Amino acid sequence: TTRHVDVTGNVRLSREMVLQYGGIREGDNSLAVSIAEVEQKLRQTPWVEEVSVKRLLPDRFVIRLKERMPSFWVHKDGVLYYANERGGIIAPVESRNFLSLPTLRIEAGAEDATRYLARLLRDMQSGVLPVEAGAIASVTASPGRGVEIYLEDREMRLSIATDDWNGNLARMSVTLGDLARRHELKNVREVCAVNGNVWVILNQSAQN
Repeated sequence: TTRHVDVTGNVRLSREMVLQYGGIREGDNSLAVSIAEVEQKLRQTPWVEEVSVKRLLPDRFVIRLKERMPSFWVHKDGVLYYANERGGIIAPVESRNFLSLPTLRIEAGAEDATRYLARLLRDMQSGVLPVEAGAIASVTASPGRGVEIYLEDREMRLSIATDDWNGNLARMSVTLGDLARRHELKNVREVCAVNGNVWVILNQSAQN
């Protein structure tokens, strides 16, 4: 009789959800459980990227998961989905696994720019771009503007062209740091890093 099922690596999925999706229950005959079938069922769920199941006789199973981690929200056909760092859809947003994330929009013709989304997230985490991920309301991949970030609390847009990502990012970072030191960020509506230059657009009130 199965008396113990250990689950590790689950973040978004509860232990109960893992057992339900895998079709395994405490009390089952442990020798009658098909490990291959449990693994297949879990791989078919949207959140599971990798899974391994081990049977430890006489009465224990160990399930190890690697989940797909969401980075964005994406609207598609009137439904809000979680999406990965390249914009790939994972699963619908539900109350039982709710996580607030930036909304991602990919404009027509900007599909190639999506590969820079993961770099954007890494650059923010490493501090190369001095922006907190929690402050981002939306991210737009645009064929003309590259990757555009909207900071809702500051009502500010940051646009980084992808033709020279590292250079544009470095210039953007220096400019933001300079504006912060001069306490002028509150007057900025938009900052664009493109073609070796950084353009700063002020709010209408600051221009007056």
